[in-house]
Amino acid sequence: MEKRGNAAMIIQADQIHKTYDTGKVQVAALRGIDLDIKRGEMVAIMGASGSGKTTLLNCLSGLDSIDSGNIVIEEQPIHHLSDDKMSEFRAKSMGFIFQTYNLLPVLTARENVEMPLLISGISSKDAAKQANEQLNEVGLLEWGTHKPGELSGGQRQRVAIARALVNKPAIVWADEPTGNLDSNNEKEIME
Repeated sequence: MEKRGNAAMIIQADQIHKTYDTGKVQVAALRGIDLDIKRGEMVAIMGASGSGKTTLLNCLSGLDSIDSGNIVIEEQPIHHLSDDKMSEFRAKSMGFIFQTYNLLPVLTARENVEMPLLISGISSKDAAKQANEQLNEVGLLEWGTHKPGELSGGQRQRVAIARALVNKPAIVWADEPTGNLDSNNEKEIME
């Protein structure tokens, strides 16, 4: 794929198709999606429940496979990467914030934030230092030794945000990151 305009595209998707086969019925979740997003651009995908927003996010980020089409992230075609290479690419280049937090309940807040750094090969000492810095950025340094079950919903989401940002990713994917929060926590999270 080519660079379009003056700014390089960080995400390019051409003719993305994804069908789910339940055995009884086939559901065409994505039908020929084309999408270009420039570096530094913030994009919101909106639509009715069940319209394919999460499927699109999962396919673009390499969490789910596509049936056909091409996806290029940071000039890297991702649709042909092995699972291991895709996991490594995600750990180094992407951050994820989900509505359901997806924190590991047996790990502390700090350990949850360290996880993407450790996966990408950062030493334990450096991962702990960077995790503490990121927890401080979201106002939770003093909660770093607490497990997710000991944190409020807003605190858990801030840990998830710290985890998403700790590796200084080129892309942050967010799937309804404030959907389970009250309006005060929603405003705080978005800031």
